[in-house]
Amino acid sequence: MNYDFEIEKIVENILKSSAKKILLQLPDGLKPYGLKIAEELRRKTNVKIYVSADPCYGACDLAVYEAEILNIDLLIHVGHTPFHGLESKLKSKLKTMYVEARINLDVNEIVEEAVSLLRGYRKIGLITTVQHIHQLGEVKQTLEKHGFNVFIGSAGGLVKYDGQVIGCDYTTAKKISDTVEVFLFFGGGVFHPLGVLLMTGKPVVAVDPYTKKVQNLKSLGEEILKKRKVALAKFVQAKKVGILVGLKLGQSNPELAEKIQEKLEEIGKHTTLLSVREITPEVLENFPEIEVFVNTACPRVGIDDSSRYRRPIISVEEVLCFIKNKLTEKND
Repeated sequence: MNYDFEIEKIVENILKSSAKKILLQLPDGLKPYGLKIAEELRRKTNVKIYVSADPCYGACDLAVYEAEILNIDLLIHVGHTPFHGLESKLKSKLKTMYVEARINLDVNEIVEEAVSLLRGYRKIGLITTVQHIHQLGEVKQTLEKHGFNVFIGSAGGLVKYDGQVIGCDYTTAKKISDTVEVFLFFGGGVFHPLGVLLMTGKPVVAVDPYTKKVQNLKSLGEEILKKRKVALAKFVQAKKVGILVGLKLGQSNPELAEKIQEKLEEIGKHTTLLSVREITPEVLENFPEIEVFVNTACPRVGIDDSSRYRRPIISVEEVLCFIKNKLTEKND
């Protein structure tokens, strides 16, 4: 696949900054391209290049700690746009370059296939990831030829472009949610469109130009929402709660975690703050006494993949709603 890794732009940036050590960070889906990118950069700049082998889930997950340990001059982060407000959290003056890794795929043919699933709707919200953000206009025109009114939400929150969504921010979708009847997402997988469904409650049709698959996510979304109700019921009954505090730069919010701890203990729950870099089933199994976890890190952990975890993981929004209701009952 012909991703645009902007090699010449990276080379120019390296030479301009006089960097001697480079750290290349890619999400897992793009890691197979890492060796070739590193080889080409070494050939053109003769600098020392490390490729991060650790998992990377987004721009919230900058390899800052690795860069400090390796004494890196320039971090090249591939596949995401800058995470708003993250630079201010950096204690070091690490230079970071973002490479969006856009790709040109023929999306019109598969968008045409999605038209049958959109029949009965008139107003469509259009969303995608940064890899396809430049194709929004093309897809919009295709849908308008079929008589649909197409809307694209303006950028805001943590996203850089109109119509762009990321795993933890659906501002562009929420801005037009009251206007549209259905959303059409085009891009890889169902992770992002599922987030739109869960955040807006609107139907979502997902178009995947990589697998050529088109699907309505209604049944998948309903299944997740049923599991959320079960998880919340267990949380209400739980006495021992673990509050997960992320250590990744863009996911860390200890102030919020401590505030939640105070409120939960005020209404009778016993809580423990747990600092964690990587939330996995194996990590959580080390704390068998805890009945339910509250996640203040990446908001999608334990939602889409709840079947991986033996005990429920509750989101910040869910726990704050619970606290508000409990305190209201207490004051009545």
